[in-house]
Amino acid sequence: MIRSIVEAETLEHYFWVGGRIDRYFKSELGHVYFDLVDDRSRIRCMIREESAGSFPFELRNHLDVEVYGDVRFYEDRAEAQINVTNLRLSFNAVDTAPAVDRLRAQGLYPPDKRMPPSQIRRIGVITSRSSRAIGDFESAYQNAGERGVLAPVEWKYVILEGERAIQSIVDAIRALDKSREINLIAIIRGGGRSENLAAFDSFEIAEAVICSKTFVVTGIGHHRDSSLADEVADQAASTPTAVAHFLAELCLREASETTRTASRPTEYRTAARSSQREYASRTAPGQKIGSVSQEYSPPAANWSRTTKALIGILLILAVASVVFLIALLIAQTR
Repeated sequence: MIRSIVEAETLEHYFWVGGRIDRYFKSELGHVYFDLVDDRSRIRCMIREESAGSFPFELRNHLDVEVYGDVRFYEDRAEAQINVTNLRLSFNAVDTAPAVDRLRAQGLYPPDKRMPPSQIRRIGVITSRSSRAIGDFESAYQNAGERGVLAPVEWKYVILEGERAIQSIVDAIRALDKSREINLIAIIRGGGRSENLAAFDSFEIAEAVICSKTFVVTGIGHHRDSSLADEVADQAASTPTAVAHFLAELCLREASETTRTASRPTEYRTAARSSQREYASRTAPGQKIGSVSQEYSPPAANWSRTTKALIGILLILAVASVVFLIALLIAQTR
């Protein structure tokens, strides 16, 4: 009933509507899905595969656009969706050059990804002092391994939303990058609406992440949230909890490699000392380890004594058998 009412009024009644792209996602079949949002509302949108690559700009989260299409209603999920047949940048987006284009113009995009450090001395974590991501990160990080194995964490508190957010995050990235103690930077924050995450789509933060000499991992928002900072970071995790698991795994892997490398010579020395003690117990007093005469062969001597004992027993049994047979013959003749 809802579908018939909605589609009777909207199907093939095409219109333009503006908003900001949020929760952008491209399926394996090539269809594009995203939410079109503003300060008050949200509606699902879909672009079919045959139209998805026809736009002269790159679709991404937090981009202001206007879409053209009609509305369909899907009963299985009770959701209205705009089937988009055309799309254009909004007036505001046209006035501001996309951050990706600015990065590309400076030769910073696409960025060269760094490898994580082989030894993690200290991790610098950037987030807000009041962020719920702190509790999620700490719980996951501490529960993932032994305290003695995990690298210590240095918190760098910043402003995550508003006009001052971008500069606050950029300053934190640069400060941690200059620190000699920090050799891995993590940027985390909990989920929120697209406008709450808009700072992480800025040119300034993307530039700071790319130009950092320190390995950067991000965990911004929830699973479907994506930002330009995630795209240019060396490693992007779906959530702050996923960042914690990633960092703990790096620390545990490093500890395992260190233990394996150190254990090889130790095992060799232990085995050598044990062999030397055993060997010395069989060596004559005053004889040096490593200068034993070739005539000394304890295993051969032990085998010789055993053989002689067996031969002696067999001889005794043989003699006893002969004596028994002779006695038996004498008894029969009588």
